[in-house]
Amino acid sequence: MRRSALPARLLLFAALVVAALGGCAPAKPGAPGPADEAKAVYQTFLDAQAKNEPAKAFSLSGSLSFARAGKSGRLNYRFFGNYAAPVRLDLTTPMGGAYAHLREAGGEFTAFVPSRDTLYTHADTRVGAAKLGMPLPFTLRELAAIVSGRLGELASPRYASAKKVQGGYEYAFTGDPRLSSLTLDFQGKPRHLTGRGVEPWRIDFEDDEATPGYGAPVARRLVLTTPGGATLILRVKTLSPRPAPYPAADLELPVPPNVAVRPLDAAGDGGLLPEL
Repeated sequence: MRRSALPARLLLFAALVVAALGGCAPAKPGAPGPADEAKAVYQTFLDAQAKNEPAKAFSLSGSLSFARAGKSGRLNYRFFGNYAAPVRLDLTTPMGGAYAHLREAGGEFTAFVPSRDTLYTHADTRVGAAKLGMPLPFTLRELAAIVSGRLGELASPRYASAKKVQGGYEYAFTGDPRLSSLTLDFQGKPRHLTGRGVEPWRIDFEDDEATPGYGAPVARRLVLTTPGGATLILRVKTLSPRPAPYPAADLELPVPPNVAVRPLDAAGDGGLLPEL
């Protein structure tokens, strides 16, 4: 009886050894988790941004629709300059008449309004533009970067957290004093950019198109909701990068001699866009 029990014990021992070895075998890698996918999507965004950055200058044209407090209007624009500044934004009426010429250089904002025969000035673009009824949360140079698909100049290469939303991921920034979040689709293309403040601003990016000279698609329709509830819709008809900067003379404003010069330091300077 004892002899017959020994093989049974050996078989049981062998079975336990095999089971133990099987439990120590490395697990097969599974599908990437949400954190890995979010990281990969953001890296795709950063890689695409790097492809759009070599150009030194830009030229944009299209239309601008504005609505605020029950008033609305539409203008055509030409936006051009150097990504390192200066930049110039010319606004014309739908009939082709000159409406306003804006310029930014070295942090200084100037705006020539032909109908008023006045040149407005301010040391800060955002403050000066707001006093003229254009509450932009960016400088003109930053706006040029956004409209021409160079969001990498504003968005940080690192994000604090990511959450999955419909169609992509929303990335939150905690160390940035101005940006709150950036939403990307699963291909890494920007969909929304939001800012901080009591009245946060937001940009929606729509109608992406491949553009010659840019390595990644660029949105051809941008909807900006500004502090104060104004809505600005920028439609991009043409977009061209330039390998070399513009000559300085090309970016000067067409200001006639003897025009009135008015610093935009006082309240109630009068708006531009709300009067349309």
